[in-house]
Amino acid sequence: MLTALRLPVWLAALGLCATVAADEPPAAHRAFAPVTRPTVPEVRGTARTDIDRFILAALEAKGLTLSPEADRPTLVRRVAFDLTGLPPTPAEIDAFLKDGSPDAYEKMVERYLASARYGERWGKHWLDAAGYADSNGYFSADSDRPLAWRYRDYVIASFNADKPYDRFVREQLAGDEFVGFAPGGDVTPDMAEALTATHFLRNAPDGTGESDGNPDEVRTDRLSVLEGNVQNVMNCLLGLTVQCARCHDHKFEPVTQEEYYGLQAILFPVYNPEKWAKPNDRVVSVGTRAELAEWKRMTDLVDRQVKAVRGGLAAFAEPLREQFLGERLKDLDPATRDKVIEAARAPKDKRTAAQQALLKTHAKAVEVSDDELAKRFPEYAALRERVQKTVAEREKDRPRPPDRIAAFVETDANPQVHHVLKRGQHNQPGDEVRPGVPAALCTPGNAYRVGPRPAGRVSSGRRTAFAEWVTSPENPLFARVMVNRIWQHHFGTGLVATPDNLGASGARPSHPELLDWLAAKFVRSGWSVKAVHRLILSSAAYRQGSAPRDGLDAIDPDNRLLARFPLRRLDAESVRDAMLSVSGELDLRTGGPYVATRRTPEGVVEVPESADGARRRSVYLQQRRTQVATLLQLFDAPAMVTTCGKRTPSTVPLQALALLNSEFARARGKAFARRLAREAGDDTAGRLTLAFRLAGGRPPHDDEREVCEKFLGKQRSVHAAETDAGERAWTDLCQMILASNASLYVE
Repeated sequence: MLTALRLPVWLAALGLCATVAADEPPAAHRAFAPVTRPTVPEVRGTARTDIDRFILAALEAKGLTLSPEADRPTLVRRVAFDLTGLPPTPAEIDAFLKDGSPDAYEKMVERYLASARYGERWGKHWLDAAGYADSNGYFSADSDRPLAWRYRDYVIASFNADKPYDRFVREQLAGDEFVGFAPGGDVTPDMAEALTATHFLRNAPDGTGESDGNPDEVRTDRLSVLEGNVQNVMNCLLGLTVQCARCHDHKFEPVTQEEYYGLQAILFPVYNPEKWAKPNDRVVSVGTRAELAEWKRMTDLVDRQVKAVRGGLAAFAEPLREQFLGERLKDLDPATRDKVIEAARAPKDKRTAAQQALLKTHAKAVEVSDDELAKRFPEYAALRERVQKTVAEREKDRPRPPDRIAAFVETDANPQVHHVLKRGQHNQPGDEVRPGVPAALCTPGNAYRVGPRPAGRVSSGRRTAFAEWVTSPENPLFARVMVNRIWQHHFGTGLVATPDNLGASGARPSHPELLDWLAAKFVRSGWSVKAVHRLILSSAAYRQGSAPRDGLDAIDPDNRLLARFPLRRLDAESVRDAMLSVSGELDLRTGGPYVATRRTPEGVVEVPESADGARRRSVYLQQRRTQVATLLQLFDAPAMVTTCGKRTPSTVPLQALALLNSEFARARGKAFARRLAREAGDDTAGRLTLAFRLAGGRPPHDDEREVCEKFLGKQRSVHAAETDAGERAWTDLCQMILASNASLYVE
């Protein structure tokens, strides 16, 4: 019975509260304590770095140690996929294998950190955690966000530049305030990057462009946008669940209901339901006021010129069209003919029912195309040609439209006050609430304070105060959350297995002192994400082999102590991108509008092979909430509803079936076979060696070579009736290699 359940339990079952009860007072949880610099433990085993000493301390307590170092082909493949999401090329493998210098490994890591592909890989990790999508959501409407891609490009560029993480986040929370944006004021190119960054606060679903219904429903849709963005911010930046506090004080985390609405009040000047702008109207044009005024003047001038020229042509055509229509209707009696002509002349929205019926009866006759008119009257054809040339000349004078940014900016100098909502009900406002943050996350040196508004500025400054508070080294969660995410993407699981929830209701950290040590190092590095990569990738824990060991599963079945490197399947984007890379087809163009997906009549979401950009990296494909590319979705890419800090990997038959039967996989197999023929010639042994080096980063083992040769022979027999039996057999083999564990897993 419901009454037999504790309140938080049944609320959790409804998805309204966190699912794990805390076993200590929330404010006492170690995640809310200041980040410390723990003492590095003494260990018996050999350690490359201090990271290894923390790992070894836990292992040795269980009688375990690290595994031996992996071989070089395994290491370069591991690093390449971790840092770029792409397999290493044979040239990159050879360069590492031939480098006998003591720092060969470190130099290899640096090459991948410096690659433009790095930002695409790690930018995508951030975009998932930030809840990015190219559409607005709201049920099946899921309308387009045509400018969201600029935020995606901003994120990728920021990771490539190793922008300090605190600055990166401050720009996303309050970039407009930092650069002094004012509604109706100048927007210089130097301001554009910071304004683009604020799209972070627009990543939550926003269907208010399609929302309709009664006022209460519309208000609910608008407040849902505010709630969604607060949830995104807190999950992504602070790894804290707060949405339970919408209705009551949080049952597990130190967040009161009043504090939750204080967080909402920070964004309320923009997401005020009483002064609402639809999502695709929240746009800022780049340019000074003078430049934008001149652009509008010239655009209006060209519009008037074109309208005048086309209007003259239409006026000339009207009596000719009536004459032509009369000729077509010559067999009708004069009275009926006049009525048909009169009906055709009448504006569509003012035609009577009788006129509409008359035109329907004579539909074929009354439809006079422009080309038919030109063929009947040569003088019209000549004038039309002159008008087309004139319009083309006028269009040359049309100025290029200014760049537009989908930004989050305040436009109300006197924003309304926000209210606590009783029991979370959107139509039940309670006490007024001031902008604020959870007190449990504040320290004497890092309290949330909104400073005086500078003269002439409209924006309230609430988000600047929030940005400074969030990114302070004294914030207990900010650095911990990010280093935990970085660790997760290198080892498959974070030091805290719930990256969006480091609080009392989240998982316990496997190595809490290491988490703090990394967080402290992150801050001291100047918030360099690449510096954290270097720390992790240089460790023996990262460089160890992944082979199973006797007795290990009985002691540490989930490998949380990291006595061996975790074997991992490629994520969805890497599966697709690696297939394109191995087949020699990967389009490395960067940035710009997304590559649109489509849904076929069979229900498959794909990018047509003939589409421009069809072979670009997956991060540039349309990220539509209700239309995830089927291949990516099968390999666990998320349909973005809120944020996705961690994907749930699966192994299901549909994955293998897609690699066997999809048009995408077949096309990659054909291209892969052509590449082998082109680069390795007719030698079977040479082709097999190249195929495995491209797809798996190593030559084939003897048994693999034998199986492949037998497969080729059988497939040639299968295709014996075809003139290209050999090419077909190689295509089949290449597709199987792309679908093999050697290709799909990183050791």
